[in-house]
Amino acid sequence: MDIHLLNALGITDCAIFKRCQSSQLTCLTPDVRWMRHIVTLTEENAFDISSSHSIFLDDFLVDADTIWQGESVFTLSSGFWTEDIEGETLRLEALAINNGAGKHYLVVKNVAEQFDEKQKTLQAARELLLSHHEIVGRHEYIRQRLDSELHKNAEYEALVPPIKQTIHHLDTGVVILNQHGETVLDNRSARQLLQCNTQHNTALRLTHLMDDVKVPDSFLPTLVEKRSAWQGELYWKYSDDYQVWLQVTIHPVIHNQTLTHWVYLLTDISHIHSKEESVLSASGMDSLTKIANRNYFNSYVRKLVREDVSFTQFLFDIREFKKINEKLGYHSGDEILRAFAGRLQSAVGNSGFIARIGSNEFAVVKRDDTFKGIPPRDYAKHIKSILVKTYTALQGAESNLGVNIGIANFPEHGDNAETLMQHADVALQIAKYQGKNVVLVYSAELHKQHQDMSEMEQQFREAIEKNHLSLHVQPIVDLKTGDIVKCEALARWKKADGSFVSPEVFIPLAERTDLIFPFGEWLIAEACSAIEKLKAASLDIRLAINISGRQVADLALLKQIQTALKNRYIDPNNLSIELTESVFIDSLDTVSILLNELRSMGITISIDDFGTGFCSLVYLKKLPIDELKIDRSFVSELENNTDDQAIIQAILGLADNLNINIIAEGIENAAQQNFLLAHNCAFGQGYLFERPQSVESFIDKINK
Repeated sequence: MDIHLLNALGITDCAIFKRCQSSQLTCLTPDVRWMRHIVTLTEENAFDISSSHSIFLDDFLVDADTIWQGESVFTLSSGFWTEDIEGETLRLEALAINNGAGKHYLVVKNVAEQFDEKQKTLQAARELLLSHHEIVGRHEYIRQRLDSELHKNAEYEALVPPIKQTIHHLDTGVVILNQHGETVLDNRSARQLLQCNTQHNTALRLTHLMDDVKVPDSFLPTLVEKRSAWQGELYWKYSDDYQVWLQVTIHPVIHNQTLTHWVYLLTDISHIHSKEESVLSASGMDSLTKIANRNYFNSYVRKLVREDVSFTQFLFDIREFKKINEKLGYHSGDEILRAFAGRLQSAVGNSGFIARIGSNEFAVVKRDDTFKGIPPRDYAKHIKSILVKTYTALQGAESNLGVNIGIANFPEHGDNAETLMQHADVALQIAKYQGKNVVLVYSAELHKQHQDMSEMEQQFREAIEKNHLSLHVQPIVDLKTGDIVKCEALARWKKADGSFVSPEVFIPLAERTDLIFPFGEWLIAEACSAIEKLKAASLDIRLAINISGRQVADLALLKQIQTALKNRYIDPNNLSIELTESVFIDSLDTVSILLNELRSMGITISIDDFGTGFCSLVYLKKLPIDELKIDRSFVSELENNTDDQAIIQAILGLADNLNINIIAEGIENAAQQNFLLAHNCAFGQGYLFERPQSVESFIDKINK
C-alpha cells in the first residue's frame, strides 16, 4: 500500500528514508509536515546522516549504521523521545531496518497516541506500586508500634484506651493473640477479612487460613526461634463466594525471652492483583518481584550511556535455583525470589537502579559518584553478605542461597550497553565457574579465560556427542593377597590432534556446566558396556563410577541407572557408586533417598577422596555407606609425614568402629603398602598395582 495514502488518511504519520550510500539517505516521504524540522533535505530529497537537527536522532544513527552493515534481518528501535518544534511537542520513535537482502531503511514515526498510552500505563503502574508499598509500609509501622506497646505492657489489659480505640478503627485488619493462641483483641476490618460472625472468633479463622494455605506446623515456632516477623502475600479461597488476596504480617512479641503475644495484620490487596500483572508488564516492571524487568533495565542503561554518565553494572546469579524449586516447590521459590528482590532493593536504596533480568538473575546499576569512595567489588561483597543470609518461606522451609556477582564499568569496560552487559556476564560466568559466592570484576584476562573455557566446552560437547571419549579401568586390590576386588571406571579424552585432556580439566568443566548430565549418561552407558565385556571374559568384577553433586540433585539419575542396567540385563551387584563428601553438604535429603534406593538394588556406595571435605560423622552413621576411599594426598607422603600417618590411622579406626571398608588411593611404593597393611587397611589402588588402561587391555592382561 502507498505510504503517502496512509499518511494522508491519518492511519500512520511517519517519514521513511532509504539508505543509498554509507552516509546518505533518500527520503521517500518528503511531504510529511514535521520532517524538515528534524532533518535538512537536498533538492533530491536526500540528507546526510551527519546533518540532522536532533541530538537523539544523531545518537540513534550511530547504532543504526551498525545494523545496516550487518547481513541478517534486524529492526532496531530508538524508543520514544520528544522534540519541541515551534511551540509544538512531537513524540517520535525511529526504527532502523535491515531486510537481509541488501535494502536498508530508516523510519521516523510520530507516536503521540502510543506515547500518551504509555504514560497512562506507567502512571497506573506507579499508582499500583505506590499503593502496594504504602500497604507494606503501613503494616511495618503498625507492627513496630504494637510491638513497642506490648513490650511496655506485658498484660494486654494495661493498654491504654486510646490505643485500643485506634486499633478498632483501623482500615488494616489487626488480630492480637496471647501465647496460647487465644484472641485478646481484634478489629472490625480483621473480622470482615476473615469472614467472622458471632459464632466464629478471629483466632479460629486464622487457624483456618493457615491450614488452607498449607502452612506447616514448624512455621510459627521458627519465627519465635529467630525472633523475626514474616510478611508476604497470600491467596485465600475460603469458599466459592469468597476469594481474596491478602497482604499479611505475622509477628511474635518476645518479652524477657518469653513469647507473650502474636500480632497478625491483614489488608485486602485483591484490587492490586487484578490489575498488576498486565499493567506492570506493559510498564517494564516484573510482575513477580515488582522491580524493573530486563527491557526496562536495558533502556535505562542505554539512557545512561547516551548521557555519558560513568556507572558500574552488577549482575547477580542465584546458584542452582532449580534445586530450590525442586526441593521446596515453585510457590516457595517465588517467595524467596520476592524476598531476594526486597533485600536487594533495601541494600541498594535510592542510590542505584535494580532489575530482575532472568529467572534467577538480577542486575544493579549504580552511578560512580554514589559509591562514596568504596570500591565496587567491596560494595558487591557487602550486598552479597546480605543476600546470602537464610530465607524462611511461608511453608516453613529454609534456604541459604549461593550468589555469584559479575561487575563491569562504563566506560572502562565497554562504550555501549550491549558490550557492557556482555562483559559483566563474562565476569559472572567465570565467577560461577570458580565456585560459590565469588565476586569478579571484568578484565581482559577474564575475557581470555572465558573464551578458552567456551572453546573447551564446545569441544567437550562434541566429544560426548561423537563418542570421542573412552573408558579406562584401574583395579582395586586386596593389599594382603593382591587379588582384584573391583575396578574404578575412569573417563579419558583424546582430542583429534592426538593430545590428551586431563580429567582434572574436563571433569570440573562438566560439573560447572550442563554437560555433566550428558557426560553422566555416557559414563553410565559405557560402564554397563564394560561390565558386559568383563562378563563375556568370565570376569565377575564390580565396576565403580563417580557421580557428581549436580547429578545427585537431578531426580532423573536413579531412573537412568535403573534403565541402563535393565536394558543390558546387568546385575546391580556389579555396579558401585562413588560420591565426594561435598555432595552430603549440598543435597543431603536428595542423597539420602538416592543412596537408599541404590542400596536396595544391590549397588554399593563409596565416599571418594575422604578426608578432603567436610563430611559429618553423623552422615557416616545414618547413610548406607559401604566404603571410604582415603584421598591420595594423605598417601603420597605417608612414609615421611607423621600428620598424614595420624590422619590415616584415625580414619581406619573410625571405619572399623562403623564396620565400613577402607580403600587407600594413590599407593605408589611398597613402603606405603606396608604401612597401610600394618594398620589393617584392607584394600588399595594405585600405580604400584596397575595404571588405568582400556577394558580390552585389562582383560588381556588378566587372561594371560
